[in-house]
Amino acid sequence: MPSPNYSTRGGMYGVSGIPHARFGGYISEVGGMGSGSMYNYYLPHYNTLNAQDSPLSIDITMDVASKSTIDVQADVEVTGNITTTNNKLILLLTYKYTDDYTCAVVAYHDENFNLTTIGQTGSFSYSFTYNPDWVLPDLKAVAIVQTFSSNYKIHQAATCGVNGIFSIFSSNIQSGPPQLGVQFYNESYPDTGIVSYEWDFDGDGTWDSTEENPYHLYDTIGTYDVALRISDGIETATTTADDYITVTSTSNISGELSGVWTEAYSPYIIMDDVTLPDGNHLEIGPNVEIHTNNGSKITVEGYFQALGNDRGNIVFTTDNTWSGLYFFNNDFENSLGFAQITGSIDCAIDIYNSRVVVGHNTIYENSTTSQKGPAINVRNTDDVLLEWNLISNNTSTSLCGAISLDNASPLIARNIIVNNQAVYSGAFSMKNASYPELINNTVANNLASYIFYLFSGSNPIVENSIIRNTSDVFINFSSTPYVTYSDVSGGYTGTGNIDENPLFVAPTAGDGPTYNGLTADWGIQETSPCIDAGNPASPHDPDGTIADMGALYYHQNISVDDPEVSDMTIRSYPNPFAAETTISFYSSANLHELGHITIYNIKGEMVKTLELEASDSGYSTVWNGKDNSGNAVSNGIYFYKFKAGDIERTQKLILMR
Repeated sequence: MPSPNYSTRGGMYGVSGIPHARFGGYISEVGGMGSGSMYNYYLPHYNTLNAQDSPLSIDITMDVASKSTIDVQADVEVTGNITTTNNKLILLLTYKYTDDYTCAVVAYHDENFNLTTIGQTGSFSYSFTYNPDWVLPDLKAVAIVQTFSSNYKIHQAATCGVNGIFSIFSSNIQSGPPQLGVQFYNESYPDTGIVSYEWDFDGDGTWDSTEENPYHLYDTIGTYDVALRISDGIETATTTADDYITVTSTSNISGELSGVWTEAYSPYIIMDDVTLPDGNHLEIGPNVEIHTNNGSKITVEGYFQALGNDRGNIVFTTDNTWSGLYFFNNDFENSLGFAQITGSIDCAIDIYNSRVVVGHNTIYENSTTSQKGPAINVRNTDDVLLEWNLISNNTSTSLCGAISLDNASPLIARNIIVNNQAVYSGAFSMKNASYPELINNTVANNLASYIFYLFSGSNPIVENSIIRNTSDVFINFSSTPYVTYSDVSGGYTGTGNIDENPLFVAPTAGDGPTYNGLTADWGIQETSPCIDAGNPASPHDPDGTIADMGALYYHQNISVDDPEVSDMTIRSYPNPFAAETTISFYSSANLHELGHITIYNIKGEMVKTLELEASDSGYSTVWNGKDNSGNAVSNGIYFYKFKAGDIERTQKLILMR
C-alpha cells in the first residue's frame, strides 16, 4: 500500500523507475539494481551532502503519552539565511515492519515554513493518530524543511525515536449504559521493567487500583477522566485521558456492549444494531427489560450470561420491530435462562457455531419469512442445550414454525412446543446431517403440513416425548428418525411407542397461533397413558417413579414402609449453578444407613458418586460439575439421586456455566 502523500511527492519528483532515491531533495538516483546493490550509487551523493553546511538547526521530540495520538514537535533555529521560497516543514512517522523491509512512511503532515533570517526560531507540532498495532521501538519521527519550488532542496532534517518511559493504556469500550464494564489494558512503554501501576478511574485524584490491567464498573451516568501512573523504580510517567469514559442513559443504546445490566436501570432501550465483541462480558440479571427497536439485532461474540429466575424473568421485546439475538462464532459458555423473548421478525435466538444453554425461557409470538425457525435457529454446532423452554405461538411464512437445525445436533429436552405455525413444519426442520437428541418434549397443536421436516441425512433421536397433531408428523428426505417410548399421532414403529390421547390437563381448543398455547396447561392427568410409559432406563421422575412421557411429569403419591420417611428433605443450592452446588439432606426417619448421592446425565448415564458428610442441618455434599475422572461436564440437565437402603429420591440439577 502506498505511503501517505505518495502520489503528491511522486508526481513532484517525476518518479519513473524503482528504486528512485532523492538526496537532499534535488540529487536523483534511479534504477541501478542490476548490480545487486545500490550502495556504490548512493555513497557519493551522501558524501556530497554531508560536506555541506545547513542553514537550520532542528531539535525533534516524540511523545506517546496519549494513547490516542503520537505528538511530534520540531524546534527550529535559523543559523544561515534562506533565500528559497515556498518552503514547508514536513513532519512524518516511519515504521520498520521487518528487518528486510527497512521502513515506510506511515503518517505525513506538512505546513508552511516562513523563517528565513539568522536567529529566527519556531516550534512546529502535530498529533498523529496512534495505531495500536505499532511496536513503539520500530517507530521514528522525522522533521524536514524543504522548498517546494525549483529544485526541491532540503535545507535540514532530523529524526528521533522513543526514549524514557511512557504511560499508555487502552480499554475494551469507552461508552455505554450502566453498569458499564470497562476492562483497562496497560500498554505502557517499555513493556518490561515497570514495577508499579496506579489507576484513577474517575478523575477525582484518588488512585483506585494498583492492578496492571484492572476491570471497573461505572454505574453513574456521566463523563470520566482516566489516569494511569507507572514507575520503573526510578522514573514515573502519568497519562490522563480527558473525558475518556462516557456512561450514557439506557434510553438510546447502540454500538458495543459490556458490563452488568440490572433491574435498577431497566428498561434498556436499544435503538440500533449492537454487538457484544469477543472478549467483552455482558451479564443481565432478573427483572430486566430490554427493548430492541428499529429492526435491530443483538450480536453476541463475547461472554453472555442472561439469567433471570422463576421470580423475576428477563424480558426481550420491542416497541416496533427487532431481529433477535445472534450468537456468532462464540466459544464462550453462554447462558440464556428464565427470559421472555417475543416480537422478533427474523429469529428470536439465532445460534451459529457457538456454545449456548437456552433454558427455562418463554419464546412466543416471533415471526420469520426465511427458512430459519422463528423461535430458535441452530447452525454448524453441536454444543447447544435447549431445555425447559415454552415455545408457543410463533409463525413462519416459510419452512418451520419453531426450531430449525442446519448441520447441528443439540440436546433438546423438556420443552413444550405448541401452537406454532408454518407452511411445511409446525415444530422442527432439520437438514444437512443434523442428529439432535429430543428427550421428554411435549409437541402439540402446531399448524403446518407436518411436524418434523427432515432432509439431507438428518436422523433425530426422539425418546419419552409426546408428539400430537392433526397433521402428519414426519416427512423424510434421505433421513430416518429413531423414535422410542413416545406417544406419536398416527403411531410410529419403535420400542415403547404408543398412539393414544395423552390427556393433557387443559390444552388449547385447536391448532396454531389462533389459540393461546401460553395459557394452556400441558401437564397430563392422573389417567394419562403417558404416566410411567417412558424408557425404564431413563432417570426416574422426581417422585421416584418410572419416567413419564412429555415435558411435565405427573407427580404420584408413593407410600413407603416407614411413614417417617415422608418427613424428608433433599435439595441443592444454588440451582441452576455455575461453579458448584451444595446438595443437602435431612430426615427425621431412623435410617439404617446414611447412603450416598449419585449424579446422572439426562441420558441416564452415571456421572459422579458423592458421599454425604454431617452438617448443622443434617448431611450435605458439594458437586463441582466434574465427573468421576475429574473432567468438567457440559452444561445441561442432571439428576441427583439419594439412596439409603430401600429409600430413593431423585431431583433435578441444572448446570449453566
